[in-house]
Amino acid sequence: MKRSHQIIFASIGLLIFALNSRGQEGPPLALGDFETQGSVTFGYRFTDIRGREQKFLELYNLKQGPRMMDFSLTGRARAGTSPFADSFSLSTSGLGGDPFPSAQLTVRKNKLYDLRVNYRQAYYYWDRDDTTAIPTSRTLPGLGLTTNHDWSTVRRFASVNFLLHATNNLSVGFEYQRTSRDGMTQTTRNLDYSHPSGAWGSFARANAYAIGVPLDELANRFTGILAYTVRDWMFHYRLGYQTFDQNLTGSNLTSPQRSIDPTITATANELATNISFQEFRRLKTPVSEFSYKGKATSRLDLRGGYIFYRYQGPASREAAYSGDARTNSGGTTFAPYSLSDIDRAHLTEANHVIDQGLSLRLTDWWNFHADYRYMRSIEEAEGEYHSTFTQSGVTTIADSAVDTEWILGTHQLNLNFEFIPVRSLVVRTGVRLMKRDIKNLEDGDIDPLRAKQIKTAWPTASISFRPSSKFSVRGDIQSMTNGASYTRISPHTDVGTRIIVRYQPWSRLSIEDNLVIRNREFVDTDFKNNMRTNGLNVSYSFTDQISGFAGFSYDSYMATAGTAFIRGTAVNGVPCLTTAPCPVTWSDRFVSRIWQGGLSARANRYVGLNISGNFVRTTGLSQISEEVPTYGGMRWPLITGTFWGEIPRAGRISLDLQRTYYREDIVHANDFRGNLLTIRWTRDF
Repeated sequence: MKRSHQIIFASIGLLIFALNSRGQEGPPLALGDFETQGSVTFGYRFTDIRGREQKFLELYNLKQGPRMMDFSLTGRARAGTSPFADSFSLSTSGLGGDPFPSAQLTVRKNKLYDLRVNYRQAYYYWDRDDTTAIPTSRTLPGLGLTTNHDWSTVRRFASVNFLLHATNNLSVGFEYQRTSRDGMTQTTRNLDYSHPSGAWGSFARANAYAIGVPLDELANRFTGILAYTVRDWMFHYRLGYQTFDQNLTGSNLTSPQRSIDPTITATANELATNISFQEFRRLKTPVSEFSYKGKATSRLDLRGGYIFYRYQGPASREAAYSGDARTNSGGTTFAPYSLSDIDRAHLTEANHVIDQGLSLRLTDWWNFHADYRYMRSIEEAEGEYHSTFTQSGVTTIADSAVDTEWILGTHQLNLNFEFIPVRSLVVRTGVRLMKRDIKNLEDGDIDPLRAKQIKTAWPTASISFRPSSKFSVRGDIQSMTNGASYTRISPHTDVGTRIIVRYQPWSRLSIEDNLVIRNREFVDTDFKNNMRTNGLNVSYSFTDQISGFAGFSYDSYMATAGTAFIRGTAVNGVPCLTTAPCPVTWSDRFVSRIWQGGLSARANRYVGLNISGNFVRTTGLSQISEEVPTYGGMRWPLITGTFWGEIPRAGRISLDLQRTYYREDIVHANDFRGNLLTIRWTRDF
């Protein structure tokens, strides 16, 4: 039995023993000088998954086994009895194996201190079918469904915040934050290195090998806190230190191993027998964050701040490869090879962020807001590279050193007017102006292809109208124009609007509609991106015992663009294998419709039933020219039914039954069906 399960079962036994001695309606439980109350929910989940279980874990990650669903405990000290704390609160959720467990603890002594401790985890799972061949009627024979990118990782967040109220105006404290990520990933890698030959460059482009990469990342942040208030002014300062460590190791999944793309004939003769590498980074930085806000006059409010970080530290990469590779660019002759590559670098990244803003009350109904931000980042890598390559009895040793520098500067100015002619109407108009300077230098020389100056104008307007407590409408419109685009999918124009309407004719009925429209375009690359979203939700209480809700959402997404690959032109439906260039177009065109609804009924204070569900139906295709699409529409329903009953002096027993399935229209290797049954027991104490 796993240790986590042993802990949960032991906790259940102890709590049952402690709680059976008192009734559910009894007085608050005394714990020392504190009067406490709380609740606990234990359960056991049964799962029955048919089909691609990895896809189920990606969408739900709900596994079978015992769980402590929720636990909460609050306490308040009787007046004058506890010199150390006046109140505390402890809550947890999802312990025992669910994907997002968390715990929070707060302890407070009025006018003396506040202590907050938080912990949470987030599991991330992604594993599509990489081996099942798609039928030849769909794409090139022998290819899997994805590009061999899989993740099974967990991220952990922990923090401790302590604030001591030294005086009514002065507070001091400290804060500690810890973030980590670890687990197993699978990705692809081309076996490139510094100063390769032309034949090796052709080999590296043609061969992407699947590799396993265990992941280990850790970040720690320590800061001291100083907060001071005087009259209408508040000043806040954090000073501390932050570290980041990353370790990556990679290796081939099998030996010998072929490229993930078997459609190129030459890759059959280019098997890798060993792929191993290790990458390491350790970055450290001081932390300085200052902010203030206050009233200069009765009509003028000021705010601002300054943030400074300066990351620096070593980075390294050591790799060793061996196998067979081509000896000419055409891929007609092959020979064994061995390659070692050792890279060292010292990284530096300095960041400065300056904020300054004001709010001016011109009249009782007219306000003016201005905010300016300047961000400057200088990233520098001083690298040394050494490689040893042996093939056909010839060994080539290459050494080089490169100093690479990125200089990024951004000016951003927001100007907004706020009009309040009547209490029910708020109108805001304004503009955001942005200027970004991007420079890249190699050994002190500017790269003109990567240098760019981008100017952006972004007019905005919004309105909020609430003529009565029963009706309200909010909306805004934004129109962004870039003077230049840095990438092929950086839009030149970006226009969007959002409208939210809420109507509640009486207390039992509520109707809300949310509309979003966005159009993005970059004419030079034929890039277009149009999005339409509308969501309607209705809730109604039939009686005090019966209520329900229903909703419908419509999402339309379209994106198209053109590009050219260096692998060559398309011949007989086989894209880009030999000559260059290969012009292609890609498009994503999808429409998603989501139906949802639910009903909550309670026969009396002891028995109730809740039913809710949603159905997602997506139609459309994701396609690259000259290739038959493999990604398209899908169906994904989920329905949950909960029956609960209150047992006097014992608590609440709940039964949750969930049914779901996932089915794609084109290929079905990732389809699944799932049934989940959870038995929960909740006890207040």
